[in-house]
Amino acid sequence: MTGTDSHDVLLVHGGTPLEGEIRVRGAKNLVPKAMVAALLGSGPSRLRNVPDIRDVRVVRGLLQLHGVTVRPGDEPGELVLDPTHVESANVADIDAHAGSSRIPILFCGPLLHRLGHAFIPGLGGCDIGGRPIDFHFDVLRQFGATIEKRADGQYLEAPQRLRGCKIRLPYPSVGSTEQVLLTAVLAEGVTELSNAAVEPEIEDLICVLQKMGAIISMDTDRTIRITGVDKLDGYTHRASRTAWRRPPGRRRRWPPGATSTCAAPSSAR
Repeated sequence: MTGTDSHDVLLVHGGTPLEGEIRVRGAKNLVPKAMVAALLGSGPSRLRNVPDIRDVRVVRGLLQLHGVTVRPGDEPGELVLDPTHVESANVADIDAHAGSSRIPILFCGPLLHRLGHAFIPGLGGCDIGGRPIDFHFDVLRQFGATIEKRADGQYLEAPQRLRGCKIRLPYPSVGSTEQVLLTAVLAEGVTELSNAAVEPEIEDLICVLQKMGAIISMDTDRTIRITGVDKLDGYTHRASRTAWRRPPGRRRRWPPGATSTCAAPSSAR
């Protein structure tokens, strides 16, 4: 890696055959979100095929700061997450541990359900252009959360149980769609999300939530409907490898009136 005035350049000198084997772990775009989802359960969750990456370490630390027990499971790459004793975390500790990651924004809904309040520090993330977080806060306000911006971050409260609502995203944001899913599953009533993202990691997160007992359906027009429930259980899930992307121009094929579901026995292996 060499530095230039404007950007880094990676020089690759080829000509030598590559040999060996590697184990491909679960997709980065799902695993940290599935870990956050464990906060919603009334009992332990088991997540398998977890990669050793920074976002996983950040989420693990933030979960532990909030009283979630996170330990290795019975097989390599397995985590057991027990949210039985969720508690408030020190603001300074959250800020220090989150660093520049944007993952903490997805803690909002689950913590509002579990504790009635949440704190989100200033957020960073990967440098791929602007990705405003205002959509997240707009979504949470529609559920009934109150948000106060202070010098050290955002303070959120839920004066009463969050309520389902109709939401239309300005564009199909993956992060905002995840926020709605993680918030709506325990909200009172039905939430209807229009112009939702439908990337493979969204379908995988829906699968995880359904294993916990969530009621979620997905239509062919980017509409997702979530019927809130009073309680969710833990899940057992094996994270799939990096999601396959459709070639440009190839459309997703859905059966009429499609409902996103997952088969727990095969996905939990």
